[in-house]
Amino acid sequence: MKKVIIVFWAFFYAIASFAQGESVKPSYGVKLDREVAIAKIEKEIYQDVVVELKSSDFIAWFAHGVKIIVRDAKTGKKLYRKRFSKSYLYAFSDGTIYVGKGNALTQLTLLKSNKYNVWLMELRKNGIY
Repeated sequence: MKKVIIVFWAFFYAIASFAQGESVKPSYGVKLDREVAIAKIEKEIYQDVVVELKSSDFIAWFAHGVKIIVRDAKTGKKLYRKRFSKSYLYAFSDGTIYVGKGNALTQLTLLKSNKYNVWLMELRKNGIY
């Protein structure tokens, strides 16, 4: 009977460990630049832009959040500039980057397309659901 319980326990433990998603903590004091092929910013589509992400330091007293600047890659003109206060930058092992407020609200999604090997971005001030 003990062997059966141990086998069931090991089986359920293995299933539970694979079922849990990737867990990541926020990144502080990071500055990233990415050349993005297609960016959707507040329902408008832009091509060939450079996005700059700068997260505040962990001990920053007055500047909590992530600063986002989007520029045209050819002209350098600013297309979008905003500081998302009380938001955090999350970087995953596959290169995907999220800016959001905890698990509930994602304001920026930056990911690499496997098929075309280019960066894609979606940015919405009120969140991506």
